[in-house]
Amino acid sequence: MRINKLFITALLFSIYSFSAEKYGLIIAIGEYPAKTGWSSISSVNDVPLIKQSLLNQNFKESNITTLINEQATKKGILDAIHAVKAKLKEGDILVIHYSGHGQQIFDDNGDEIDSKDESIVPYDAFVRYTHNYKGENHLRDDELANIIASVRNLLGKDGQFLFLLDSCHSGSATRGGKTRGGEATFAPDNWKPSKNENPNGSDMVEAVTLNTENTAPFVMISGASANELNYEYEGFGSLSFAYSKAMNELGSDFTYRQLFSKIAAKMNVISPKQNPTIEGDIDYKLFKGEYVTQQKYYPLKKILRSDVIKIQAGKLQGLFKETTVNILPAGTIKVTPEAILAKGTVVLANYNQSNIKLDTPLKTDNSQDYWVFIDEKSYGDIALKVFLDNNTITSQTFKNEISSFLETNKLGEVVESSINSSVIISKTENNYTLNATNDWVEFSKNDASRGDNTITEIKQQLFNYSQGAYLKALALGNKKYEFSFRLLPIEYDVATEEYGKIQEPELLLKNNIFTVKPGVDNAVIEVTNHSTIPVYFSIIEINSKGEIATFMPNDNCTLNNNERLIPAGETMVFKDCLFSFGPPYEKLMLKGFASNTPINFESTVKTRGAGTRGSLNPLEQFLAKTYTQSRGGAASKVSGKIDGFSTEMIYEIVEE
Repeated sequence: MRINKLFITALLFSIYSFSAEKYGLIIAIGEYPAKTGWSSISSVNDVPLIKQSLLNQNFKESNITTLINEQATKKGILDAIHAVKAKLKEGDILVIHYSGHGQQIFDDNGDEIDSKDESIVPYDAFVRYTHNYKGENHLRDDELANIIASVRNLLGKDGQFLFLLDSCHSGSATRGGKTRGGEATFAPDNWKPSKNENPNGSDMVEAVTLNTENTAPFVMISGASANELNYEYEGFGSLSFAYSKAMNELGSDFTYRQLFSKIAAKMNVISPKQNPTIEGDIDYKLFKGEYVTQQKYYPLKKILRSDVIKIQAGKLQGLFKETTVNILPAGTIKVTPEAILAKGTVVLANYNQSNIKLDTPLKTDNSQDYWVFIDEKSYGDIALKVFLDNNTITSQTFKNEISSFLETNKLGEVVESSINSSVIISKTENNYTLNATNDWVEFSKNDASRGDNTITEIKQQLFNYSQGAYLKALALGNKKYEFSFRLLPIEYDVATEEYGKIQEPELLLKNNIFTVKPGVDNAVIEVTNHSTIPVYFSIIEINSKGEIATFMPNDNCTLNNNERLIPAGETMVFKDCLFSFGPPYEKLMLKGFASNTPINFESTVKTRGAGTRGSLNPLEQFLAKTYTQSRGGAASKVSGKIDGFSTEMIYEIVEE
């Protein structure tokens, strides 16, 4: 009898788990009415990115609701949330994504230490306090907190709730570029803020009463801290772009903390001064570990001709010209040679679409019959866009030299508009200055009086920057070699040269970035092999100038190949390799690679590419070729398939 009860219990649990649903609510406001005073932004462009990322995780299209522009009044947003809540049951998963303006607003109930509530800005909310509008259509953090609490109580401990907030709440101004917010605090004329410092984090998560015995884990990821601007990137919200790209590159069995680490790494590339935040139950498994683990594929958008197809994926997903693909029947879980219907090559790669030329015509004209799987990616899309400030640079010789250098080495081009640039070169009386456009960060200054030597230095700096930016964005996603790594703080006595206790990484986290002080903090590396086979790993460091250094192994930690071979499923802490830190003070990216053959970039970096002759590992050959500046497009491709897995983390060196 007891066995029957257990069986029935297990069966009921199985049926309950199987019936759990995933719901999405995507809110995007880009065209506010002119009378509200809000500027137009590109929020609506975020919708297909977020929707596709949910569809890829087995969210049913019928369970995804979108509110766009005039649909997203305050009442429209609240009604949509209530409609979703009416469908929820215990164990379900809910994702809400908001793209639009955000604004700080005067605190109306005394619960904020800085006298400011945070708010999102619905379609019918005004930018200024007036005699006939006092903020009633702003959606304050207090109201959101009660909504979040009620949803968590509905979902129960077996459910999950993820809230993505692609807006900003800053009252400061910006020097250029579209921001989602950036207006002064919404308040009456005679209002005075508290002198308390702004809190860390988004400041959108409020304390409310929860059913602590049975409440769903909740995570909020925000594009910017409470006191920061949130920039757009190439017509998309920076968080929406980074989230979509991170979800495309996820391995298996990830936590929200690990997802955020990938998001932070992406945002460090596109908006270095912007600090995304994560709050809540961040160590839970993403979507309860139920997200799709089948081999990544892309459905056909359209059959242009029997031998030419279009897919809804492009540079955002890492598909560039000359990438090769396999065409298989729709519903295929994994590529096998006998199931391949045709092979193809990407001949046109746009931002989020690609055209593919096939070697064998398709037999039907129904696009739903086929799925596209990546075979081998092309790594020839280093495309630096340089703007030469004509107001300060008058030398035609200089302009010709830079243009010829970019064209000859296939590194990019000189562009006519600073808006379309990635680097801006300007000249003062004595110096040429190179600035990264995405955050107007000066990464080089050169003495203009040194003639040809100055031009040579600038060419090298452009090359370093382009290579660093490219490697930061490079994603190798073969989950056969999946691994992760992290820095762990460790106690260390300089006088006795003795190690102490390894500490949790949270000790040095600031806004979820691992932060170290020179002469104070020390760390070791922990590496975990998530795959079912042994893998070799190597880690490089890329600074804000794009300069590359070996991180592990390095001069002080010369691990041989076997010492960097991690057995399947195991975690290793390299306690004998101590990392200390020194200026300059900046954010840096650690980029790790894993493969089934030994990887060691040390000789490549030291010899600028010359030290890898005879290397059998395509990853090493690739890095070596990116150092080789010669006519003929040396950075375009390497012999041998680049096969492996890459992952990254950001850390920051700060003053004590």
